[in-house]
Amino acid sequence: MNKHFKNNERELVKVATFFKKQSKKLIEEGKLGEEHKKVEEAVDKFVEQMENHANSRAFILEQREYLKKLVKDDAECPKCHSKDMLKLVGTETNEKGWKSNRYKCRKCNIEFTWNRPNNPWDMIKYIQEVLEMLRSKYKDETLSETEREYALANIENMQANLDKLKPVIDAHNAEYEALQNRDVEMEKLIHEFKNSLLIEKIKMDTWENKKK
Repeated sequence: MNKHFKNNERELVKVATFFKKQSKKLIEEGKLGEEHKKVEEAVDKFVEQMENHANSRAFILEQREYLKKLVKDDAECPKCHSKDMLKLVGTETNEKGWKSNRYKCRKCNIEFTWNRPNNPWDMIKYIQEVLEMLRSKYKDETLSETEREYALANIENMQANLDKLKPVIDAHNAEYEALQNRDVEMEKLIHEFKNSLLIEKIKMDTWENKKK
């Protein structure tokens, strides 16, 4: 059985497998007409559709887990500036809803929250906000030429990172949203199809009892 199936999908496969086995047996015994094979074909078609959906869902969710780990912290202790003695101890959400990693410095024995998001979704918002600040700063006429060049280099670097990250995340978000919608539709179809199969199973059981 497909390892990506949810519990209700596994349950449907079990019902479908039993239904097909019983149906085949009754057809061979002449207790059901050959036309009943069309029901078996419908069952096979639906299970195949469900299989494709489960595989697609697994692939998109696997992508999501990969994207969650895309952002790597270059964290350092605010007290001793060490990077090697840090231990990840959890996450924290700020007032903007952005999630960041929380660390403990084993050298200083202090905990702190890193000042950047730990995921690409929040990182995009963070970069966009920093870019706005840098562009405002760049317009400041009191800046020296060196400061303006430094600000411009930062703007170009951050914009390049944003241009790489945002299309990937936007495309995934569209896929993920479509998956969520398909999942809701599939849940309903599975529920209805399973009920139909159970009704057909009752009919077959009645047929078999009548022919004995």
